[in-house]
Amino acid sequence: MQALMIQGTSSDAGKTTIVTGLCRLFANRGFRVAPFKSQNMALNSFVTKDNREIARATATQAMAARQVPSVHMNPLLLKPKADDTAQLIVHGRPLCDVSARDYFMSDKLQPTKLAAIRESIAYLKQNYDLIVAEGAGSCAEPNLRALDVVNMGVAHELGAKVLIVSDLANGGAFAALLGSIEIMRLTNPEDLGLIGGFILNKFRGDSAVLAPGLEFIARATSFPVVGVLPYLHDLRFEEEDRVKDYGCDHPEIDIAVIYLPHISNANDFDFLAAEKNVQVRFVKTVEALGLPDAIIVPGTKNTPWDLDHLRASGLARKIEEMSASIPVVGICGGLEMLGRKLLDPQHVESDLGTTEGLNLLDIDVEFLKDKTLVNREYEPDPKSLFASVGTISGYEIHCGIVRRRNCSPLFRYDGGLDGAIHPEKLIFGTFIHDLFKNDRFTRTFVNLLREKKDLRPLDGPFPRLRDIIDENCDTLARLLADRLSPISLVLGTL
Repeated sequence: MQALMIQGTSSDAGKTTIVTGLCRLFANRGFRVAPFKSQNMALNSFVTKDNREIARATATQAMAARQVPSVHMNPLLLKPKADDTAQLIVHGRPLCDVSARDYFMSDKLQPTKLAAIRESIAYLKQNYDLIVAEGAGSCAEPNLRALDVVNMGVAHELGAKVLIVSDLANGGAFAALLGSIEIMRLTNPEDLGLIGGFILNKFRGDSAVLAPGLEFIARATSFPVVGVLPYLHDLRFEEEDRVKDYGCDHPEIDIAVIYLPHISNANDFDFLAAEKNVQVRFVKTVEALGLPDAIIVPGTKNTPWDLDHLRASGLARKIEEMSASIPVVGICGGLEMLGRKLLDPQHVESDLGTTEGLNLLDIDVEFLKDKTLVNREYEPDPKSLFASVGTISGYEIHCGIVRRRNCSPLFRYDGGLDGAIHPEKLIFGTFIHDLFKNDRFTRTFVNLLREKKDLRPLDGPFPRLRDIIDENCDTLARLLADRLSPISLVLGTL
């Protein structure tokens, strides 16, 4: 069993993308590959087949490796609830809320963290040929190293060879590499023995200009540069924990997704944007909202706080005004906001107790301590505008239950009902994530918007976004095989 780890000199250096490509590269060579990120901080999450929660990026890497996503690929997940507080999820189940100080500066949770990581490493070593691990943030943080469980600390647990990636696009890549090595030398020199070399990422320009820098960093650190990767702007993958607008050359349908301070699962809308001439924008202000054809209120990790933000920013009033003429959709936390009241007697979400919703759907929502984590198949309610779409699939991550009043459910499933739809207006909400991955539902929704604008309905083939993402994994794998040829030497027999 061998392990390779990709760490970075900073966040956004390209670690996630490189691990995704390596997972596909080695899978294409016939190896059983497992991605591994011991600890992730992200609000884009995924529910596994056994109804556990992991980071979405890790699930995407598992799919690139042609493996089923597992909690052992991401044993620790932190979901921020405020600037200094996050929910700690261990092996896919919520454990507790933690402050940044208690989590990163206290050893109180260290036994729990290490036990979960070691259990997962043992599982992966038993069931896979190769682990491709991903670090987080910077590989050299002297303030965090003593309790580190995501960079060099976990590299020692894995016995992994480490490649450190640095970002050329933002400048300072060589200084970042040299500084990282010097910090390790001064704090934990044993970490240096794990390093196999450097990757310089996001290069644009003449390679001859870069050559003196490559020679300098190899001479100054005694570690080789094992590859230089180009700036990859044409490949499309699911974003790890950021939002991305999707424009098009000739937008006929303009959809505004409200950017919430604690927005979660923002990649719910990637497949919606894949439909022909559909533009998806994330908006933060009333001015940016403009005159869209539909508004979507997305999921959030802190529903009451973000609802208060909507009111303070003026977006709540604007959404209410525009709901008289355009569709408004709520996903998960967005559904909760569209209701009459948000009841929180156990103070699960906040200390407010009861919060007034936007009153666009005649429902009340009650927050419960037990978290719903489930994959399901659903049937549209026979009375809804989506009755013809047939069976859809998705997953739920929430702590709320809906009490409907003067409105119908949006979907039905074995043993229950989901969501709500206004009896007269096209205002609806659902707890279902990945709703727009269902081709027939998305096409029906887009055609409803087109009908309101007297545009001809779309009737061509469904978008090939799944295939495009899969093809991009292969393209990235070929690039890495070409540009990182020393990997076979770093790993030995591979």
